[in-house]
Amino acid sequence: MKEEREKKSYSTFLKENEGKIMLAITIIFISLTMIYSNINEKEYYKKINDFQGKTVGKVYSIRLGKSSYLKYYFHDNDKKYYSEARYSEYTFDNFGKYYRVIFNEKNPSESHIYLTKEIQPDSIALTKAGFKYVIYYDYDIPTNTYIKKHKWE
Repeated sequence: MKEEREKKSYSTFLKENEGKIMLAITIIFISLTMIYSNINEKEYYKKINDFQGKTVGKVYSIRLGKSSYLKYYFHDNDKKYYSEARYSEYTFDNFGKYYRVIFNEKNPSESHIYLTKEIQPDSIALTKAGFKYVIYYDYDIPTNTYIKKHKWE
């Protein structure tokens, strides 16, 4: 009889406080998620502080939306490395611009781009960073001619 009252009171307690219990569980879940992401962010920045390689990187692709990302490339030892960054602070204004990139010299695929450090490199700085000046021809249909163009790759 006493057990029935305890079970009955426990089940009525759950029914009466269902909203409060769900709110408490939600708050705990959000708190744990925030703590976890904060720890991951600290570990990431601790890791990139050990990167020794510095160079110039160029943003070549941006996607905004649910799964936003920014893609960039840089050169090291005559090899081109592609990388991706997932931030919330970039816009389409970042497209095609040059930024400071730091990378792990032992594993250059591990890199970080500083979007707050836009640089305006001259041809000497780009050449030292491994970029190449490329001349190409684009066909112009109305004039039926090829137009000479150039870009840094």
